[in-house]
Amino acid sequence: MSSDSSSNVLCASIKSKKNPHLRCPNSASKGEWCARHIRTKVHWQGQKHSIFSKKEHAAGKKISSFFYTFVRRSLRRIHGPGLYCIERSQNDKDIYSMDSILTIPFTYHFSYIDSKKLLWVFDLRFLLYSLNYGNELKNPFTQENIPSSVKDRLQSLAERLQKAKQPIVYLESDSLTPEQLWNQKVLDVFLKLHIHGYSANIQWFESLSVPGHELFYKNLYFLWNDSIGLTNTEREKLIPGHMSGRFPVFRWHPRALQGKTYTLKWWRKQTLNLMNTFLTRANEKEMRGCGALYVLTALVQTHPKAAEAFPYLLH
Repeated sequence: MSSDSSSNVLCASIKSKKNPHLRCPNSASKGEWCARHIRTKVHWQGQKHSIFSKKEHAAGKKISSFFYTFVRRSLRRIHGPGLYCIERSQNDKDIYSMDSILTIPFTYHFSYIDSKKLLWVFDLRFLLYSLNYGNELKNPFTQENIPSSVKDRLQSLAERLQKAKQPIVYLESDSLTPEQLWNQKVLDVFLKLHIHGYSANIQWFESLSVPGHELFYKNLYFLWNDSIGLTNTEREKLIPGHMSGRFPVFRWHPRALQGKTYTLKWWRKQTLNLMNTFLTRANEKEMRGCGALYVLTALVQTHPKAAEAFPYLLH
């Protein structure tokens, strides 16, 4: 009698992983389990009554699928064609931080396809930063002008982020290493040169040795003080406040630095600050362009590769 009653007891397991809401229809034969579920032993928790019919469930799935596809397409249209296939990008580094492009936050992803059908991926903040310094926006890897339609999309995304209270500039972060912060400062200076129409190679600065920095300092010093013969009024337009003594352009005469044993790190900081002074202190863009020409001329007089690129500045 007991065996007859036990044969009528259903297995305590769920029917399957695919149908966890259903109970196994088999009779229990191994205690409370059937032969099929004796090893898995996942208890059925009871019938959960859905408030939706099968047709309503099917309709819901269709709506979810539509919105999933729509949202993906919409985001791809806004952020760019590389949003879901970033591995196809021609560049694998974020030019600003020099980290992998995989580290670019989803919010700031921006990509486009150039005239050669090549995909490029950037951090939106880098492109906005470049755009803020001039009208032309160039691909920093190819020096090819970025199309106006891409610029429009960039500005449209920036407006969306601003409305959503998202910062669209780089923020100083404790997570950035000293090396990354330094790279940003160097890049900032060379972006300014690019904005004024001078495609200077950042490696011209990065590859300078201590004697190279000394020579650059000396060349820029004499360009400013002797070679071109500027009046004090003209100098004041180029670098306002240079006569006040509060913000000297050059802290030392080149002779005062001869024989000193300053490190490369010290020299890099001095010359980069000096370049930044010539590129930013003027009130008018035209004068800042003149300052850029001073910096580039001193580089040409210092670095052979720069001289090859701009031979006319040697004379």
